[in-house]
Amino acid sequence: MKERFREIYENYKDAVYGYLFYMTHDEQTAQDLSQETFLKIYLGLKRINEDSNLKAWCMIIARNTFLSYARKKKPFLLGDELIQNNITATDKSPEDMILQSEEKKEIQRLLLKLNEYERTVLILRDYEGLSYADIAGIMELTETVVKVRIYRARSKLRKLYEAVSGARQGVDS
Repeated sequence: MKERFREIYENYKDAVYGYLFYMTHDEQTAQDLSQETFLKIYLGLKRINEDSNLKAWCMIIARNTFLSYARKKKPFLLGDELIQNNITATDKSPEDMILQSEEKKEIQRLLLKLNEYERTVLILRDYEGLSYADIAGIMELTETVVKVRIYRARSKLRKLYEAVSGARQGVDS
């Protein structure tokens, strides 16, 4: 069982930590919640089938751990306030990197306006690469509802971005 846990930990530690960091925007809290998540995973390992989707199972536990923490300690985390967007820089010119950095900061700020459900579906789909079925299982929704929520979250983010871009262009003129 220890070997199986070690394998699960090595395979999914980054995904669990990344999700928790996106949701809390705090390294120490994300580390603490990751430890709590993996303790729950270890304790529940006996009950999980060999053919289960382990990543989805780990993310369900991570999400439930976050929600418990947020309800008890920081209710505002469930609102529109915190998220971290990890857009990685590529090999670009310094000017491009500055523009990308500014755009990254703007997207981070706009992502803060999404609620917990919108952030969660976008993180699980776009950053963790989970399938609609896996996200549906994690969030206890149907695949259709997940698809609708992802579409709405992306649309909301796009509208927010266009509004800011339009306002910025008006100032630049």
